[in-house]
Amino acid sequence: MRTDIGSRVAIVGIGRALAVKADGPPQTPLQLGAKAAIEAMRKAGVKRSDVGALFTGRTPQSYMVLQYNQSLMNELKIGPTFNSEMTAHGAGALGGLQVAALALDEGVIDYALVVTNEASGLWMDQVGSNASWEGDLQFEAPYGSTTPSLYAQFARRYMYEYGITSEMCARSAVENRRWALDHPHAAMRAKGPITIDDVVNSRMIASPLHLLDCAVWYPGGIATAIVLTRADVAREKHDEVTYLSGFGQCSTHEWVGERMGGWGYDPLNEAPDLINTGASVAARQAYAMAGISSSEIDLVQTSAPFSFANLMMLEDLGFCDRGEAGAFVTSGGIDYDGGLPFNTSGGYLSFGQVAQGLYNLTETIDQLYGRAEGRQVEGPKVGLVHGHGGVLACHAVVIVSREQLN
Repeated sequence: MRTDIGSRVAIVGIGRALAVKADGPPQTPLQLGAKAAIEAMRKAGVKRSDVGALFTGRTPQSYMVLQYNQSLMNELKIGPTFNSEMTAHGAGALGGLQVAALALDEGVIDYALVVTNEASGLWMDQVGSNASWEGDLQFEAPYGSTTPSLYAQFARRYMYEYGITSEMCARSAVENRRWALDHPHAAMRAKGPITIDDVVNSRMIASPLHLLDCAVWYPGGIATAIVLTRADVAREKHDEVTYLSGFGQCSTHEWVGERMGGWGYDPLNEAPDLINTGASVAARQAYAMAGISSSEIDLVQTSAPFSFANLMMLEDLGFCDRGEAGAFVTSGGIDYDGGLPFNTSGGYLSFGQVAQGLYNLTETIDQLYGRAEGRQVEGPKVGLVHGHGGVLACHAVVIVSREQLN
């Protein structure tokens, strides 16, 4: 694997558009995506004719058209050299940055635009529809599987293998909520703080997952747009430069049933396997490219949608050893006061699940530049963002920094 690309590509423009039901007539994902893209291009000082690549996430559930990327391209009136959807579930959002980085590093384009957006909360029943996307259409969905019931199989195995308790998992939900209380856009901000008892005594959804172990859908729509260019161009022409210091990806399966057979290589070596994920592979790639270790990361965001998955990701991303996340969080490892800044907007558990979102990346960059909308982390220089999709199927990791790391 090439490790010499780190810090040779930079982010020079960020745009975001939010909408909630109280705003009036609902906006489509296409409207929100166009607004975010225009803002990002304006901040970067980039003209339409400068955009050499456009990458979007997969087609928004609330705007199901073929080749959604083409719809957005038409709306923006741009004619890029490269133009595609990145469809690796929720990991495709960060994956778009990685593909853009390869084209930029080769010099075949000067600027790339990556846009992800969704507005399910304005247009559709997210709970009923999402399970049909994530369950095997032949062997799972016909039997009424829900998204929590699919994830619950991973949760139960993980807890069995390592002695993880519901109380340990609940700790991540409690700390995520504390961050959300400071964030003006967090879905659960108005609900107030929660305790471990609140989580483990909340209604059972799919054993062992209680209501407060589960992510809340963001009650509206969010679009995020990122403009990237080569680092030399960024330093010469742009005021704010955030380096894409490292990145990695790994996808392992589509349906839960496919996790029951070992594939003979990392991270799925032996069967059955419901506890090893591609996040560990993606993280190793990102750290190698950035030339750093997890100990040098100042803040972390993950799109894990359940409390147990937050613990799994802490392990896979290298912040504690395999099976040790329960002890790590219990001892204060991600405490709002004094722990690793983890999901500083509240994460999917309390900010809300932002399907296909690059929002976690914008939260990280805002933190690096001291302009966080919620609580500001003190003096961060390097941040890690993890994107995930499917039932722990697809994973992408990026490391961003204010200064070149290598």
